[in-house]
Amino acid sequence: MRLGLMAGYSGATIDLPMEMIQEADRLGYYAIWTAEAYGSDAVTPLAWIGAQTQQIRLGTAIMQMPARTPAMTAMTAMTLDQLSGGRVLLGLGLSGPQVVEGWHGQPYGKPLTKTREYVEIVRRILAREEPLVFEGKYYQIPYRGPDATGLGKPLKSILHGRADIPIYLAAIGPKNVTLTAEIADGWLPIFFSPTHYDETYKARVEAGFAKAGGDKGYANFDVAPSVPVILSDDVDAARNAIKPFLALYVGGMGARGKNFYFDLVSRYGFGDAAADIQDLYLAGRKQEATAAVPDELVDLIALCGPKARIAERLAAWEASPITTMNITAFDVETVRVMAELVYGVDASRTLSPGGSGEMETTESMEAINKEENEMNESPTTGAAAVFAHMGQRVAENPNLVQRVNATFQFHIDGDPGGDWIVDLKQGDGDVRNGVIENADCTISMAEGDFVDLAHGKLNAMAAFAQGKIKVQGNPMLATKLQGLFG
Repeated sequence: MRLGLMAGYSGATIDLPMEMIQEADRLGYYAIWTAEAYGSDAVTPLAWIGAQTQQIRLGTAIMQMPARTPAMTAMTAMTLDQLSGGRVLLGLGLSGPQVVEGWHGQPYGKPLTKTREYVEIVRRILAREEPLVFEGKYYQIPYRGPDATGLGKPLKSILHGRADIPIYLAAIGPKNVTLTAEIADGWLPIFFSPTHYDETYKARVEAGFAKAGGDKGYANFDVAPSVPVILSDDVDAARNAIKPFLALYVGGMGARGKNFYFDLVSRYGFGDAAADIQDLYLAGRKQEATAAVPDELVDLIALCGPKARIAERLAAWEASPITTMNITAFDVETVRVMAELVYGVDASRTLSPGGSGEMETTESMEAINKEENEMNESPTTGAAAVFAHMGQRVAENPNLVQRVNATFQFHIDGDPGGDWIVDLKQGDGDVRNGVIENADCTISMAEGDFVDLAHGKLNAMAAFAQGKIKVQGNPMLATKLQGLFG
């Protein structure tokens, strides 16, 4: 089993976790995956990431098929693949009817037929064996509809792309899973439970292999689920960090009676809990919906707790047919710990992609360790010292203002504590004592917790779930400050 890293999609502003991504690249993670919903797209961030990484594959999880014609998808994949030295993994999916019809303005149609046609067209374009002609239920190329000019002609890509760019599909419904195993090179499931694979998926996957014929099987099919990982000594707090995500998808991601995630967890045996979560969420009682998510469900689909507990529970995942575990992580330490547990490597040393190859100590890691040691050994360890360090980082990185474009108000309780402003919006940026009106994000913490967070002794997501970090405004903005602590 190898590792991948999920970068997801943005909130109101986009800021990629480049420190985590570059560390994953250095440690031999197989792939970095970006996503899209109805805001940021999946491809532009990958181009940005590809320019700042060396070996990690660049995957979309997923590109929405209704957002692009098959030809546009193939063109995009070929272009980025050549620019990145052959690193693209093309993950596709339909999304749900609410986004397809409500955002893209396209008919949802019959997903199985539409997916089969889409993938076949993309493969034909990549192969460049002949000018493209396709006659299907949803796609006709050249177009010959009632408003056609009649001037369309079969074409072949000018760009000579890689014919074997791997195509992945996101699927959780039984028929979609069978289709994925038949026509795709890999599968991107969400809320995957390794202990439920045999009863939920195995027959469907192997039916797809049989339809594909030839030598199609587990040996040449990448099972690559996304797996949230929360590293924390407090297991309950770690679970609580996952529950809002589950409540959103099970309760609110789709209409009642047309929610794929609701159906999935019901197949896992949590039908009653799913019904409660959905009723509460759709009634606007989101906190109660989150509280209704069972601990047992979280443990099925995520890895939560201290390193030893994660290592113990990792055995079930390694015993399943998974070939790539795509973790969702919230800090660099989690990326390093997972590399150690899965690849058996010292995080201060470098691996080739997929966890194999020679390891060598890097100067960059030595520099990071040196800076962390200097900070940890500082005789002044209170909040004031942390903010002074943050001010130095701002001065050293003037591009932060343009990249973050936000002001932060900190209220630190305790002795000495105090009010602090991190201004990454005006001029070259500034960190200072004081209070500012209309901050974009206000963060309240106890002095000891703030210092522990800055020194990497407190997991941010777990602390947020425990109420140790209180955020007013856009919480996604708060994640942009993490790099100032290092």
